[in-house]
Amino acid sequence: MTFADRNALYLRTAMEVLRDAKGPLRRQEVAERVRERVDLADDMLSVDERGRVRWQVQMGFRTGEAATVGWLTKGGGSWTVTETGLQALLDFPGTELLNELRRLYRARNQATKNRQYRDPRWATVLSALELVGPGNWTTYGDLANLVGMSGQGIGGFMAEHKTANGYRVLTQNGTISPNFQWWDPDRTDLPREVLEAEGVEFDDRGRASPGQRLTTDDFRDLLGDLLPQPTTRRAWLVRGSSVDGRDLVPVWLRRQSVSLAASGLRAISPPVPRTDLKSFVDEDYQHKPYSAREAKVNEFDAFCNRMRVGDLVLTTTGGKTYVGRIAGDAEYVSSSDKRSNLRRRTTWLNDTGPVPFAKLPDPLPAKLHNQSDVVDLTENLAAVETLLRDLDVEVEAPTPTPQRTLAFTPVSPELADELMIDQAWLQRQTDLLWHRRQLILYGPPGTGKTFLARKIAQHLAEPSAIKLVQFHPSYTYEDFFEGFRPVQRDDGQLAFELRPGPFRALVDDARQHPSDPYILIIDEINRANLAKVFGELYFLLEYRDDSISLLYSTEADFTLPKNVFVIGTMNTTDRSIALVDAAMRRRFAFVELHPSLPPTSGLLREWLRRRAEAGEVAHHADAADLLDALNRAIDDRDLAVGPSYLMHSYVYDRPDALAEVWETSILPLLEEHHYGSPREVLDRYRLDALRKTLDAPPAES
Repeated sequence: MTFADRNALYLRTAMEVLRDAKGPLRRQEVAERVRERVDLADDMLSVDERGRVRWQVQMGFRTGEAATVGWLTKGGGSWTVTETGLQALLDFPGTELLNELRRLYRARNQATKNRQYRDPRWATVLSALELVGPGNWTTYGDLANLVGMSGQGIGGFMAEHKTANGYRVLTQNGTISPNFQWWDPDRTDLPREVLEAEGVEFDDRGRASPGQRLTTDDFRDLLGDLLPQPTTRRAWLVRGSSVDGRDLVPVWLRRQSVSLAASGLRAISPPVPRTDLKSFVDEDYQHKPYSAREAKVNEFDAFCNRMRVGDLVLTTTGGKTYVGRIAGDAEYVSSSDKRSNLRRRTTWLNDTGPVPFAKLPDPLPAKLHNQSDVVDLTENLAAVETLLRDLDVEVEAPTPTPQRTLAFTPVSPELADELMIDQAWLQRQTDLLWHRRQLILYGPPGTGKTFLARKIAQHLAEPSAIKLVQFHPSYTYEDFFEGFRPVQRDDGQLAFELRPGPFRALVDDARQHPSDPYILIIDEINRANLAKVFGELYFLLEYRDDSISLLYSTEADFTLPKNVFVIGTMNTTDRSIALVDAAMRRRFAFVELHPSLPPTSGLLREWLRRRAEAGEVAHHADAADLLDALNRAIDDRDLAVGPSYLMHSYVYDRPDALAEVWETSILPLLEEHHYGSPREVLDRYRLDALRKTLDAPPAES
């Protein structure tokens, strides 16, 4: 058996194990059940140099890729197979499953690279890396600060781009990243040993010597003119409406300036390296809690170092907004009232015509709720420039190309025909999703809720802009959005890193492409504790124009972009729709899919008609009549059975196939709901009994 064949076997068997399980399984449980089903060669039962069982490592890689493309979910230490994964098992027999996984995985990675790595700043990152020679090291944060990106983004870039000395990039505290891997899969030496051989010194806690570190300032000095010059302005919000109880905005407008109080800060000569600012703040504001000191460092660094002449600045007072342009460098002045020690000259552009909050372009209203004294609005520069145009203020060239307007593609006749659903009904649902942003498809099992959600999402958004997750009782905020995860370092010690969940990753991508719809599909949404899973995000589902502080990260003005949409599915036999609390009802639009209502009613009959015309139905042409008879026999409306169980070609390939599906899929479902009832109750749902009702003459009225 080839290596590829083995990987295909591990993948398929793991997915089949999850398919056959009655609920989520932990990783080791999956491995144990796969081991029972697969005859493993001795070489794959051996361990690698890190003590890991080889076949389990390969299974972990393949299932990880399957989770990336939406076939599996791995949250809270538990694995489940999604509806997408179940369909893939049916659609791709044998090794074709692995081939399809690789195709989807490559396509997703390529789409991600195409989006992320066009920025010319990555060339600067590579130039800086070349400067980190033997005996030196740097951090992801130093490289990120150099080019104005995130440390996580730098890590992702290095994971996907081969660099000769990437092992010299360490974490902020000088330790080896627990996620580090050599580009050469055959290389087994430890990065710490390589660094020590080059002269890097480590303490007994595995931290590299600070004296050998290249910082952001070092890179700036070394690169000099090679650093790319900013080609676009930045935009900022500076608060002045309540500085120690006084509104300074009228003073700013009169004096054509903007300022920070910095009442406890010693006299400085901006610009000042951030490391020095932090040292000054720690001493001068030592009476403040650490969170307040960190906020001061961020504000002073932005005002003194990152803000530039020509940048745009906004401020607010009395529910109105003023816009200006920075006209001078930062300077320290001994303010008599200690309310404006750090100042910049500013040209205010609408000092006689402030703009009310209600007339600000999105997403500025949400951003202005941030409580920090200085807020970077560069991400929303286009909105600020739109505001300038509304004020008839000339925007300096070069002006960025106008973005496409966010919109949904209208439902096409081809989609309606493919789904065998009325086009007008489909259009109403997409319109509802557009206006409400969150929608739930609910109904009994087999009504095609997940299938329809995926088809709608695929019509409205690109594949890379769709994410599917499946909720379960142990699902948490940390699984869904972000949380600290244990990771094992090379020295064997455990560390914790803040890791994004699927929703955070989707939102971050959506922010970079505001003209494109991004859709999150939540399968079985009512199986988790929604208040626990969404946390503070529950608020943003209803109030998209507001911002909040996040539970774990330092982001104080997190917003939910308007191009993020959520489609949930809810099985009414799992938990009745009547039990859904008012908060959830207010945030989601609910659309029922029931076998007795359009578009589900008649769906199986139409499906059979089309296949009969194509000569594909050899047996059981009465399946639709039998399903209707079954649902008439079921007393509880929520226990009705949808047509999806019978919309598979194999049901009609042989005479006994329908009975097999009935006995193994439909009757067990009803038996669960009639647990403890007399046997006669289930007998009325059997095929023989239902056929008799079809043969019986209609009752006289």
